[in-house]
Amino acid sequence: MAAERTSGIDFTGLEETFEWLKAKKNLLVGVALVAVLAWAATSFIQRQAHESKRAPWQAVLAADTQPWDATPDELATMLADPRVRGTPAELYVRYWQALRKQETGDSAGALELLAAFRRDFAASPMVTAKLPGTDLELRSAVDRMEAQIRELQQWNAQHPLPTANPAPTGATVTLVTERGNVVIALHQDVAPKSCAAFLKVASQLKERFIAKTTPGKWIDVGVTEAGVAFDAADAAEVADGAPPFEQNALSHFTGAVSFRQSPFPKATFNPDVRVMLGSDVNEDGRSTVFGQVVAGLDLLVAISNDPRKPDNLLEKPVKITDVQVGVGAPPPEPPPGK
Repeated sequence: MAAERTSGIDFTGLEETFEWLKAKKNLLVGVALVAVLAWAATSFIQRQAHESKRAPWQAVLAADTQPWDATPDELATMLADPRVRGTPAELYVRYWQALRKQETGDSAGALELLAAFRRDFAASPMVTAKLPGTDLELRSAVDRMEAQIRELQQWNAQHPLPTANPAPTGATVTLVTERGNVVIALHQDVAPKSCAAFLKVASQLKERFIAKTTPGKWIDVGVTEAGVAFDAADAAEVADGAPPFEQNALSHFTGAVSFRQSPFPKATFNPDVRVMLGSDVNEDGRSTVFGQVVAGLDLLVAISNDPRKPDNLLEKPVKITDVQVGVGAPPPEPPPGK
């Protein structure tokens, strides 16, 4: 009876289904291929769009000099790159160009660039977005920079900057290096706290290095080969809160010596000793000048032009083999060319 029941089953529908699948096989394969191709094309387009968006920023940030450290001419070269023109990256490079113009003392050039920025990017949030500042007045980024430049122009007109600091009359610290000596004379009369802090750690500069620099701007002395300053243990004899910040009339002219005031907390004592290789009065008020290189500035300039790694670290740091502290400053070096 079981055989009779089995033979009574109707397979007609199933057979028709197999026949339909067989007839439609090529169509299904074709649909699958089209779906795969569509997915691949979409992924390719998305990747291309992503790369297209990244390209301008890669052109800007992959440069040897980053925008915030670049000169106005270097920023102009970035703007000439076809990958940057007409992209959002152009706005920021042009804004940085105006900022760097102002920082290098070309206020008129900075105002011209800001006027062009306002004209070319009138709808940009950097022109239209009004944000409160320390003066509680709503201004856009471009408005604020223009106002600050005009205020600085007015201040400079009323208070002309000196062209040089007075000659230091305090103690001298001679850094003996493998390539020559660097003599620093101290302004103990106008920066007594900073000079006292420096004299406390001067002997610890021995066996340290001249290792980190931005040519034409500054060079750090007395750091490790990796460009790191002292740690807290190195500065155990120095009071908390060092290096001190003192208000004085000394400016960051070429050869001026100060403790680098890092915007980020390090150890208790942050004695990155920085020598200015070019004048930058914009640093006034950010760190205290307490000394002047009176011999060996040419040596520091030459060292700053040695091959460097991308992080401004010298490939071959120069070792400080001895430190000598004396009384009174030696005669200053004659001006270049005399």
